[in-house]
Amino acid sequence: MSAGATDPVRDELTAIWQDVFKVTAEEIDPDEGFFELGGTSLQAVQLMTRIEKAFDVKIPLPVIFTEGSVAGLTAIVEEELLSGADELTDEEALRLLEEHQEAGEERR
Repeated sequence: MSAGATDPVRDELTAIWQDVFKVTAEEIDPDEGFFELGGTSLQAVQLMTRIEKAFDVKIPLPVIFTEGSVAGLTAIVEEELLSGADELTDEEALRLLEEHQEAGEERR
């Protein structure tokens, strides 16, 4: 990725982690695992719920434990989002993109 480029999925997951773990973005190492941060089962459920709400993607609880880093979950969410994209028309894809961008702007 070029300097200054952002990854909206990673950015949103980072924001979710900030809220769930009560840390700043600077304190989050994208490769640091869920348990390395001292994650609890309650926080795992919060992450799972927040990810589903933000991306309409279901991440099973065991995946939070095994792939539970911002980087790992970014890859999984992006893969899930792309797998469903083949079934969308161009109009549906554009509408969803606009809705996601608007929702992201409202959260900031």
